[in-house]
Amino acid sequence: MDDEEEEMPFVFRLTEPFARGKIARLGFDRRRRESRIYEYAIQRYYMDLIGVAIALVIVIGRIYLAFDIGQPLSGSIPLNESDALVFLLSISTLMKNWTLIGDYRKNVITRIESIAKSK
Repeated sequence: MDDEEEEMPFVFRLTEPFARGKIARLGFDRRRRESRIYEYAIQRYYMDLIGVAIALVIVIGRIYLAFDIGQPLSGSIPLNESDALVFLLSISTLMKNWTLIGDYRKNVITRIESIAKSK
């Protein structure tokens, strides 16, 4: 197999240590299939959190660069027509992931935590 084919996406590699740590703190054995499924579910939650953070940084950063607030580089790049697309995509990502995070936290993460407590 090709090395490129086996390489995981950046966000997956970024969230993997957090998910492993959470599974370890909950007391699951990572060698079991059930624990791997829980780990992936927790990792998916962390991926959505990163999506929200990136969307927020894009929106806040673009607003900072568009309006002069007396800070370095603020107001250096005025808004133009293409910014409407950037704001639309960023805000839709933010809203979609925000609802996913809430649902995932309520329906998946809390259930995994309760399973860990019952062990």
